[in-house]
Amino acid sequence: MSLTLAKATIILVEDDPNAQMVALDLLRMGGANRCYSRRSVDSAIAFAEKLPQVDLFLVDINMPQKSGFDMLDEVRKHKRLQEALVVAITAGTIEHDTARIRKHGFDGFLSKPVRATEFANQIQRILNGERIWEMR
Repeated sequence: MSLTLAKATIILVEDDPNAQMVALDLLRMGGANRCYSRRSVDSAIAFAEKLPQVDLFLVDINMPQKSGFDMLDEVRKHKRLQEALVVAITAGTIEHDTARIRKHGFDGFLSKPVRATEFANQIQRILNGERIWEMR
């Protein structure tokens, strides 16, 4: 899969409004035209179902009610969304957490806070098929 950031449809699933705003701003500054955000798994899935296609979900692992792991499970079971990439974004991870994220089937992992100078480039690399597993 190779897709430019400008043409990709991206949904950020993040319950923290500040983190949500920063990530969306960085994506847009990097050239993303179709990036959306939702604050819960259920609202993200409902919104995604209304779109013609979703290329990438960026998902906070630690959210109230349903987690990023729940989000991945729902996307993979969803007939129309199952081909979308799902990348975990979370803070305070240790090596064990990263191993669990990989084993669960995520397409990549980025640590929060995201790096302003690298974020859009990392997302473009993911859209190009590269798997990024950033732990810091």
